[in-house]
Amino acid sequence: MVRQGEAESFITLPILHHGFLVWCLVEHLSDVEIFHDRIALNLLNATTKKREQANMFLMRAGDEALLLAGLFPESARRLNVSSSYFRFMGQAAYASLAARYMVTGMDGRGGFFDKMAEDFPFLEKVLRATRSKH
Repeated sequence: MVRQGEAESFITLPILHHGFLVWCLVEHLSDVEIFHDRIALNLLNATTKKREQANMFLMRAGDEALLLAGLFPESARRLNVSSSYFRFMGQAAYASLAARYMVTGMDGRGGFFDKMAEDFPFLEKVLRATRSKH
């Protein structure tokens, strides 16, 4: 599916990005809560939690935003938000997660999520391109 999205969007993702998208899709394959969770609440909840739990809320918010932005962009209209809402929320979640990892000396993970935040629009476009054939 990701390779198809890359071909359709004319974007070749770095191997880490490709692997992350595959992981994200598999991780949330049967996650029906993705349509009911509130991304903004997950971001807010992350500010009140301890390290690992906060990281989990941030990761979930970023993943949900990525999947909704790429695969279900019409859900933004249903929520009465702009089409860029999921992109901004996802970038904020991954950037916050990156900063948390960097502060705790986990520079590798921090750098990874910083890159996911920066390249979120490309990940989104690859996912969106998979919709054109299904």
